[in-house]
Amino acid sequence: MREVLPEGAISLTVPADKSMMLVIRLTTAGVLARARLTVDAIDDMKMAVEEACTLMISQQCPPGALCVEFFRKDAGLEIHVHSVAEHPCLCGMDPAELEVVRAILCSLADAAEIDYQDGKIRNILLTKELRP
Repeated sequence: MREVLPEGAISLTVPADKSMMLVIRLTTAGVLARARLTVDAIDDMKMAVEEACTLMISQQCPPGALCVEFFRKDAGLEIHVHSVAEHPCLCGMDPAELEVVRAILCSLADAAEIDYQDGKIRNILLTKELRP
């Protein structure tokens, strides 16, 4: 039987601009449909990825580009959202605000982690379990 989602990464790099959200959402939908998620799960994950990208773009000095990477891991899918920049910029949010954002992301994905160090967001990880 052919693999539903190939091993390795699927990577999308786009300019860090809100006008690119449609491209990100369509790519996310395509990858998740290929992973055979339900329509509701796809909609939730598209929203989670868009929120993660918006958080990265809304930093005090936004990155020039965003990278969204999809990895199949065991019985799940990991989605990494990070900026394409040598040095991450200051986030402009305090840890309590980021915890609220993380809780919102967790309500849409099975798990969410925000790599926040020294006032900077380095990576946002979203995880979705793939059901057989």
